[in-house]
Amino acid sequence: MRRQTPALQPSTFNLHPCLAFTLIECLVWVAMLAMIFGFILQLFFSGRAGADGLRRNADDITRALHAGERWREDVRTATAPPRLIEQDGHRQLVVQTGTNVIAYAFFEDTVWRRPQTNQAWQPALVRVKASRMEADPRERITAWRWELELQAKDPKKRVTPLFTFLAATPKEPRP
Repeated sequence: MRRQTPALQPSTFNLHPCLAFTLIECLVWVAMLAMIFGFILQLFFSGRAGADGLRRNADDITRALHAGERWREDVRTATAPPRLIEQDGHRQLVVQTGTNVIAYAFFEDTVWRRPQTNQAWQPALVRVKASRMEADPRERITAWRWELELQAKDPKKRVTPLFTFLAATPKEPRP
C-alpha cells in the first residue's frame, strides 16, 4: 500500500524568522562604529598632544637647569666678587675668573653669555620672558640669585615656568 503524503500547505510550514539584517539596521551599525572610532581617534590625538606638551615642557626645564648650573658654576669659580654693570643699555652680571671675565645679559627674549671679553655673545637660554640677576647678601657671604621666567607656549595655561638659582661666591677674606 502506498502511503500518501499530505499536501503541504503554507499553514503547516514552521517558518523561522529571517536571520539577516535589513539595510536600515546595517546603516545604524555602521554609524555606531563610525562614532566609536571617531571617539577613539579624538582620545588618541588629545593624548598625543598632551604627551607632546609634556615633552616640550621637559625640554624647557632641562634647558633652564643646564643654563642655571652653568651660571652657578661661573659664580662659584669667581676669583673676585661678581658685579652688576650697565652697558649698552643692558644690565650685565660680570664674573671675574682668574684673568678671564664672563658676562651675562638679558635682551631680545634671550639670556646671553659672553665667555671671554673679546668673544661674541652666545645665547645661553632662549625664549625667556624675564630674567633678573642680583646680589643676595647673607650674614657671612654674598650669594647671588638668578630669577628666571620662561615664555609659556600655551597662553591658556595658568602655570608659568619660573626658576630661581642661587650661588655663593667664594669666601671673602675678613678684615
